[in-house]
Amino acid sequence: MGYRQVVIKKSDKMKLKDNNLVIINNEKERKIPLEDINFIILEDNRTIITARLLSEISKYFISLIICDEKYEPTSIIFAYNNHYKQLESFSLQLGLSDELKWNLWQSIVKKKITNEIIALETTTQDEFVINKLKQFKAEVEKNDVTNREGLAAKMYFRSIFGSQFIRFYDDSINSALNYGYTIIKSCILRTIVKFGLNSFLGIHHHSKTNNFNLAFDLIEPYRSIVDIYVYNNQENIEFPLSFDTRKELINLLNYEVISNNMHCTVEYSIELLVKSYIKSLETGVNCLVFPDIINDK
Repeated sequence: MGYRQVVIKKSDKMKLKDNNLVIINNEKERKIPLEDINFIILEDNRTIITARLLSEISKYFISLIICDEKYEPTSIIFAYNNHYKQLESFSLQLGLSDELKWNLWQSIVKKKITNEIIALETTTQDEFVINKLKQFKAEVEKNDVTNREGLAAKMYFRSIFGSQFIRFYDDSINSALNYGYTIIKSCILRTIVKFGLNSFLGIHHHSKTNNFNLAFDLIEPYRSIVDIYVYNNQENIEFPLSFDTRKELINLLNYEVISNNMHCTVEYSIELLVKSYIKSLETGVNCLVFPDIINDK
């Protein structure tokens, strides 16, 4: 897998040449080996992309993220049917029992709330909300049938971004949150595909119109990483997002977490999580390995 995130602010054309991504702008060319790339983020909606390049980047499991005029990601293009055991992986997903599914979602929600607590401890230090989230975490049942995730999220967002904050409102904070979440979700999608899983087949999310149900499940413990960044930088975040902010949000993939008792990047922890999900499918036992946010306070 590659290690570079390529952000294209302005270009006339993107094409393939000798296994290189070639970016052409004002008749000048820049080449980047495909084997070095894990993400391409395209911000210029005038860019021409050749079909041959699109085909080749899928072979390297490179995710192509296309943004709108406000630099917010609107589309994700990723590889499909490139794994040698695709049918076996799909069969495992389809055979996931309700009991294990409920248990997996319970553990995901608990870890999400745990990381929200850590986020509050490192930001607002709001003891009342922290204690309420600890209570909600203890009350999470199988499949989170009492929706402790939703109750925790409502209090959490109001604590970290203020009582007037409205999620999905068209403002700088929501724009930064959406951008950061999409970058992490794209990394999860790329890893899901790399290991032959079907992104349609989720654990808890099961929308018929959502191609990324599984990624929406697995991203939950990672959201607080984006939240902490946005909280710490909210006074400097512009709308639309500045190039520097977008770069820093992309770089959250290199943020240090603890996973499987070792320090690693967010990106590597995602691979450990996806592998542990596959192990859960194979064994019928919850083996999920989650990232722990490091509390700097």
